Amino acid sequence: MKSKKVIHIFLALVVLVASQFACQTFAPASTATQPPQLSPTEPLPFNTDTPAPQPTPTDSFIDISQFSDEEIKAGIQEALDAYADAYTNNDPDLLEEFVDQTNKPFRRIVRSRFNDFQSSFAGGKIVFQYDVVSITRQEYGYVIAHIESPNLRFVDWVYRFYEDHWVLTEPSVEQVGKPVITETDHFIFTTYPWSDDVNPQIMDMMERAYQQVKDVLGKAPEEKAVVKVMPIYGLSPFNAMNAIASYNPTDNDIEAYAPFSYAYGSYDPAVGWDGELQVTLTHEFTHMTHWQVFGRAGKLADWMSEGLAEYVAGETGNKYTACYAFASGTFIPILDESDAVYKQDLMHMYLLEQDFSLSYDFATSLVDFIVEKHGGLDGFWSLAHALDDTSDFKKAVQKAFGISYEQFNKEWQAWLKNQC
Repeated sequence: MKSKKVIHIFLALVVLVASQFACQTFAPASTATQPPQLSPTEPLPFNTDTPAPQPTPTDSFIDISQFSDEEIKAGIQEALDAYADAYTNNDPDLLEEFVDQTNKPFRRIVRSRFNDFQSSFAGGKIVFQYDVVSITRQEYGYVIAHIESPNLRFVDWVYRFYEDHWVLTEPSVEQVGKPVITETDHFIFTTYPWSDDVNPQIMDMMERAYQQVKDVLGKAPEEKAVVKVMPIYGLSPFNAMNAIASYNPTDNDIEAYAPFSYAYGSYDPAVGWDGELQVTLTHEFTHMTHWQVFGRAGKLADWMSEGLAEYVAGETGNKYTACYAFASGTFIPILDESDAVYKQDLMHMYLLEQDFSLSYDFATSLVDFIVEKHGGLDGFWSLAHALDDTSDFKKAVQKAFGISYEQFNKEWQAWLKNQC
């Protein structure tokens, strides 16, 4: 591996691989910002009434017993060095060389997240580096590599040996096993055997999420929620590719990616994958509660839904990220009052063409500001209902708080400047 000078800046903690956005609620046009992608050809998830086909060995899945652990680690390290160089230097050809191109849904999510990062405010500002700490051999010739980065983010990614080198990949739909249905006090879970080592823990975490949402908002849905724990992206190959979990109001279910998958993304080892996933699950259940119990109040403002979910989940630290971005000259306003057809503002978060992840931080800071300066969560709901009544955010601010939008916006930006 060639020597690199790693840039230790705050942004590196925020966008290690631009892959760990909190969620994506499937509202109308919620995936409109995604770049054009190849059409997925992998099969859809199994129907629970249909027996799962048995995996069929192929020539591409070789017997890796011929390799020692050290040989595997060295081969994966070579692939990681190339992955890091691709991100640092915006080299998509190098990226694809070390990503499994035979798994079409998987290659789409890897390339989509790569594109999102390169077009973000942090693109070109970070030198990436990864180091293999250990490996765990899996079935069908797969290896889970446990990887750290100098900025103290960890990832656990799946690799396989293909042709003459190791490639980043994930198992096929058939290999993760037949879905299993489990019912608990407040949820109905669909899980897969591939992630059996973490499925029970994730079920317990959802129950804790239920209690936290009920404690903060005072209410929670009475009907049992459906939750799907997804070990691979290929189970739902039409999902948004920038989310580690999502709430789908049409089907009224939550999908969350299991750790030890590329779709899950990175985590702080001091917090653990479980600590970070706990926040995300709480975020998603807040969305479900917002829709079912609170009538999706404030639905005309994308930031209200996402900011509320982050607030309830305890992600108040997002305001620091927003503050640093603001100080560096990157700002996403509440209202884009230019003549642009595609607005770059928080009212249209789901349509942002860049810095979608950063918009969560600004949205959370807005909720924090309202809670602190304008009457707590009661103030937030007053603004949300006023927006529903008026369909005009400026009028809603005047109705809810008795001040002009201009004054409200000025106060928020002044408050934001003092958060870092």
